[in-house]
Amino acid sequence: SKSLIYLKTVHKRDDYVTNLTWGPKDEFIYIAELNRDQNHMKWAKYDATTGKRINTIFEETNDKWVEPEYPLYFIPESSDEFVTLSERDGFMNIYHYNTSGELINQVTNNTWVTTGILAVQPNKIIFQGTGEDPRESHAFSVNLDGSNQIQITTEGGIHRTKISPNKRYLLDQFSSLENPGKTQVIDLKNNKKNALHEEENPLKNYDIGKTTLDKLKATDGTSLYLRLIKPNDFDPSNKYPVLIYVYGGPHAQLVTNSWLGGASLWMHWMANQGYIVFTVDGRGSAHRGFEFESAIFRNLGQLEMKDQLAGVDYLKTLPYIDAERIAVHGWSYGGFMTTSLLTNYPAAFSCGVAGGPVIDWKWYEVMYGERYMDQPQTNTEGYKKTSLLNQAKSLKDPLLLIHGTADDVVVMQHNLAFVKACVESGTQVDFFPYPMHKHNVRGKDRVHLMEKVLNYILTNNK
Repeated sequence: SKSLIYLKTVHKRDDYVTNLTWGPKDEFIYIAELNRDQNHMKWAKYDATTGKRINTIFEETNDKWVEPEYPLYFIPESSDEFVTLSERDGFMNIYHYNTSGELINQVTNNTWVTTGILAVQPNKIIFQGTGEDPRESHAFSVNLDGSNQIQITTEGGIHRTKISPNKRYLLDQFSSLENPGKTQVIDLKNNKKNALHEEENPLKNYDIGKTTLDKLKATDGTSLYLRLIKPNDFDPSNKYPVLIYVYGGPHAQLVTNSWLGGASLWMHWMANQGYIVFTVDGRGSAHRGFEFESAIFRNLGQLEMKDQLAGVDYLKTLPYIDAERIAVHGWSYGGFMTTSLLTNYPAAFSCGVAGGPVIDWKWYEVMYGERYMDQPQTNTEGYKKTSLLNQAKSLKDPLLLIHGTADDVVVMQHNLAFVKACVESGTQVDFFPYPMHKHNVRGKDRVHLMEKVLNYILTNNK
């Protein structure tokens, strides 16, 4: 009709309107309305013809945060029933509603994380989730009434799946620590699997070290998953220096039961220089449930540092570790963690490289930063404690800061402010810019970047 209709949203100026979903027959639009503190969410119904807000379907609140990550999935052959995902019981599960706001039933009651909906059928849902091992990813089916939940993908590993247009077949591509990759089609009527391709080991002609997946205990007894890479010529009678690779923040998981354990090939190159390359996913990271992820609320970096130090303590129990030569590297949240560790616990580390680091959360992207930290005016102490500007004077070890000059995620103000704080406190620090690169350095410059990072560690981890 070429007519432009604006939705007449009803919310405070700083609220978020997101997760737009069209209803059946395009008569109504549904939106998740979220307050600025992100702890009160309303699913609202709008008239698609007039743009008028009709009513609130249902609400959800939490003392920490509510994060609407998924739209509504309407059930075929129904105009008023849908399913959606929520962490309200501590894990991301599937809930069945109607548009009057009535909760018909909780479809799944898993104590592990659902990561996506693949298909919604009149009486069945195909979905993706971790399963019992949070380092894996699998496809499942469950009846709409919650009965007969079945794990479709049975081989251990990370399965990335797509469903066919007729909902009959599942394309499944997966790998595991020992399996470089397999592609198969699964018939959802009889679970018959037809293998299309099995990847040969692309590194069979290269000497790479062994990767081990294991777990350790945090200070409160929480299990944390780890990955440890050894040199190809590993000798248990030797003492090896360590490079810890860290991210540490929400929505990221580094340790997975996938090919090479989720590690990058540069980590194997570094191991072959006579290093142990180590990673642990601490509290705050993804796919472990709401309590695990939200433990960092209002104090980013504090618990995460303790969990990285638990990793250091674990390393010290290994007879082949040189505990006096432990370096750390990370990017973005990992850059924040690297700088945090070197300034808060200088005795535990020899040197580090921090790429695109968050230095003060009041300068970071508002929706992400305030979800986990609240607003600066309501969490003054938290922002003060987590700001690394106050820690510049505590830096004792070599630290290389790297930043893309066109970074629009962690703006360059972060790094420059920390360099200035180091100058003011008489602290020596190294800094390298990548001109015109955004938050991730790409292309040919990426090779230059990794050479700089690893050579800095090799030179300074003494």
